[in-house]
Amino acid sequence: MPRPTLMRVAIFVVVVTATWAVLSLGTSVSDPNLEVGALASQEYRARQRADVIDVAATDDLKEQARETVEPIRDTNIETENLVRDQINALFDDVAALAVADEAVTTPTTLPEPPTTSAPGDSTPAVPAILSGVVFLDMDGDGVFQPDAEAARVDRGLERVNVEVTVGEEVETVATGPDGSWSVEIAPGPVVIGIDSKDAQIPNGFMVDTDNLNQLVECVPGEECLAAPIGFEVNLRPIDDITAEIIAEHPVPLEAVTVLAATARDDVIRAALGEPLHLDPVIRQSTLQRVNELFGVRVTPEDLPDIRARQSSNPPLVFYTDTIPPGQDMAASDAAGEVVASFLQANYLIDPQQTESAKTAAAEAVPNVVVAYTADQIIVAEGEPVTQLHIDAIDQTNSLSPAGQEQGGLLAVIAVLIGMLGLYLARFRAEFWSRPRMVALLGILVVLAAGAVRATTVIQDGTSWYVLPAVAFGFITAVLFDARIAVLMALSVGVLTAIGTGDIGITVYAILATLAPIPFVSSVSTRGAFRNAVVFSALAAAVVAAATSWFFHVGPNASAVEVIGLSVAWAFGISAMASLIGLAGLQFFESAFDITTTLGLLDLTDRNHKGLQLLQEQAFGTFNHSLMVGTLADAAARAIGANALLARAMAYYHDLGKTENPTYYIENQFGIPNPHDLLTPEESAEMIRRHVTDGVALARQFKIPSDVATGIVSHHGDGIMRFFYEKARSQRGDAVNPDDFRHVGHKPKTAESAIVMLADSLEAACRAVFQTEEPTPEAIEKVVNRVIDEKLEDGQLQESPLTQFEMTQVRKAFFESLVGHYHQRIAYPNFPGT
Repeated sequence: MPRPTLMRVAIFVVVVTATWAVLSLGTSVSDPNLEVGALASQEYRARQRADVIDVAATDDLKEQARETVEPIRDTNIETENLVRDQINALFDDVAALAVADEAVTTPTTLPEPPTTSAPGDSTPAVPAILSGVVFLDMDGDGVFQPDAEAARVDRGLERVNVEVTVGEEVETVATGPDGSWSVEIAPGPVVIGIDSKDAQIPNGFMVDTDNLNQLVECVPGEECLAAPIGFEVNLRPIDDITAEIIAEHPVPLEAVTVLAATARDDVIRAALGEPLHLDPVIRQSTLQRVNELFGVRVTPEDLPDIRARQSSNPPLVFYTDTIPPGQDMAASDAAGEVVASFLQANYLIDPQQTESAKTAAAEAVPNVVVAYTADQIIVAEGEPVTQLHIDAIDQTNSLSPAGQEQGGLLAVIAVLIGMLGLYLARFRAEFWSRPRMVALLGILVVLAAGAVRATTVIQDGTSWYVLPAVAFGFITAVLFDARIAVLMALSVGVLTAIGTGDIGITVYAILATLAPIPFVSSVSTRGAFRNAVVFSALAAAVVAAATSWFFHVGPNASAVEVIGLSVAWAFGISAMASLIGLAGLQFFESAFDITTTLGLLDLTDRNHKGLQLLQEQAFGTFNHSLMVGTLADAAARAIGANALLARAMAYYHDLGKTENPTYYIENQFGIPNPHDLLTPEESAEMIRRHVTDGVALARQFKIPSDVATGIVSHHGDGIMRFFYEKARSQRGDAVNPDDFRHVGHKPKTAESAIVMLADSLEAACRAVFQTEEPTPEAIEKVVNRVIDEKLEDGQLQESPLTQFEMTQVRKAFFESLVGHYHQRIAYPNFPGT
C-alpha cells in the first residue's frame, strides 16, 4: 500500500475512534428518557444480578452523620492578644492625655550696660551673694511653704541647674536637697533662668510664676534674693481627656472620667515619688480579670452574660499606699466597664477541624446497597425514575440497545468521516493529495465533537446555544475554502444530532456553521476579518432567535425570556469562539503548512523580514519584484485566480538573489559586471543558485510552500539563453543545453504560471524600453513575444491556464504596462528635456 494511502487510512481510523470516544465520554445509559423525575417509558427488568448503591439514601445518611457532629472549638490566641492590646492602648492614651501642652515663656535679657567709669578709677567692686530656691508648688500660690499643714506641701527640687548671667558671663549652679541655691557674683543686674526641660523637673509640671526667667539687681557686699521659682502641675481638663478617649475607644463616659481623674492624680504622685494608681494597679486589675476570663474560655454564646456580670462583680482595685489601705470602688467599676467593653469570645469554632470531623463521620457511614436479582422489576412503566433506578438499569445491563447503540454511533461516525474522505478524493483532489490537510479536517471534526459533548454537559446550567458552531465554519472557510466549510456545517449538524438528540440545536448548528462562510470567503484585509467575526456572531444570534422560538419555547415558558437568553448566549459564544479561532489560525498555518489570506497579508506587508532583507541587500531586485507583483496581481484578478497569492509569490520569487546581489544586472549600480570574469558555465551556475538559495531562505523565514513554489517555478526548467548563446559563440554546437537550464520545475498552478510570465515580461520591458519608446504598440509586441516564447518552450504545459484565460492574462499585462509606462509632460529647461 502506498505511503500516502496508508496515512489516509490511519487518519480515518484515528478520527473515527477519537470522535466516537468524545461523544461517548461520560455516557452510560443510552435511553434519553431515563432522567431523574421523568416517567419510565417502559418496564425495566434486571438482566443479571447486581448490588447497586442507593446514592440518594447513602447521601442522606451521610448528611445526618455530619449534622450529629458537634462543632469543635479551640482557643483563639489572636483574639486574646487583640483584646489585651486594645486595653493597653486605652490606658496608654489616658496616661498620655493627662498632661497638658507646655506654655511658652519669654526669656529675660539684661539691660544696656552703664557708661564706662572715669579713667583712673580702678577700685575693685565688692562681690554680692545671690541666692534663691526652686520648688514644686503643690498649692499653686507661688509661695514656697514647705511647712504648711496640708496633705501635699511645697517641696524643694534638688539638682536643678540654675543659670546665672552677669554681663557676658554665665555661671551654672545646682540646687541643694531643699531646693535652695547660692552663688557669689559681681554686683549689678543679673538674669536668672532655668531650662523648663531640665531632667529634674517632673513630667507634667510647669512654672507657675513669672520668675522662670527673672532680672535681679545685686548691690555690692550685700545678699540679694531671687524670687522663688515654683513649678505647678500642668494637667489637661477632664472633659478634654474624656472627649478624646471616647472618640477612639468604646468605653462608657463614667469609666473614662474615673480613669482620667486617676491619671491626672498620678502625674502628681510621680513627682512626689508616691506609688501610681492608674498603672499598674487599675491596668493590672483589668488585665488580670481578662486573663481569668480567657482562662475559663469565653464562647460567643456566653459573651453577653459575662460582659453584664462585670458591673455587679468588677475587678478588685486595692491601694496599699492610702491611709487606711482599701479598695477604690469607683476604680473597680471603671475597670469592670473596660473589661465589658473590650472582652471578646476566645473559645471559637474551628471550621477546618469541624469540617474534618464531619467528613470523617460521613465517610464512616456504609453505603446503602440494594440487591437486584435476575428478572426483578427495577421500575414499572409510568413510574417516576430515580437515580437508583438509572444506576440499577445500567449495572444490570437492562438496556438491551446499549451496546447496539454504541455500535450504531460508531457506524454513523464512520460513515460520516468516510463520506468526507470520498468527497475530498472525488472533488477536491488538491486537498486529498495532501495528507496534512486531510488530518487537519479530521482534527476539526474531533474538536466539533468535543464542542457538542461539552454543550450537552453544561447546557442545563447555561443554554443549548453555547455551542460554538460559528467558529468551525469560520476556521474551515479560512483554512480550506467555502465548499469544504459547507461540508463542515453538515458534519457539525450530524454530530450535534447524534450527540444531543435535540432537533432545534441541530438546525442551529448547521445554520450557525454556515453563517460565517459568506463573510470570510471574500475578505482580503485584517479589518474585514474582524468585521466577519461581528457579522457572523450577529447572524448566529438571528438563527438562535428563530430556532429557539420554534423549537424551545414551551407552552408554559416566556418566549421573550427564552429567545433573549438564546440570542445572548449565541452572540457571546460565537464572537468569543471566533476570536479564539482567529488567534489559533497562525498555529494551524504553521503546523500544517497552509497558506491563508491572513498569512498572505503578513507576507505582502513591506515590514516582513524577508522583504526588508531584499530591499537592503538587492534594491534593484526589490523594485523588480514589486513590479512583478503588480503585474501578477492584475493578471490573477482578470481570470479569478488568487491575486493575493500571486502577489506574494512575485514578491519572494527572487529572494535568493540577496546572497549574491551584484551578479544580477538590476543590482549593478556603477560597478563592472562580474560575469565578464567568469566562463558561461560559471555564470550559469551562479544564476542557477538564486533558486536554491531562495528556497533555503524561504524555509528560514517560514514562508509557506504555496508561496515558495513561486521561487522554484518562476523560471521553470528553461534555458539561460544569454549564457547559452555566449558559450555557443565560444565553442560552437558542442555546448550541452542542459548545462544552462534552471533548476526549477514548470508551473503547476495558475498563480505560479502568471508569476513566471510577469517576471519575464517585466525584465523584457525593462531591457527593451531603455532604448525604445514604450508606446502601446511596442508594449503589446513585447507582451505577445514573451508569452509566446514561454508557450513554445513548453513552460506552461503543466499549468491549468486555458486559452481563454491566457487571452485575459495578455490583456491584463498590457493594460498594467501601459499604465506604468504612461507618457509624461516634458517640463521646459528640466534636465533630460
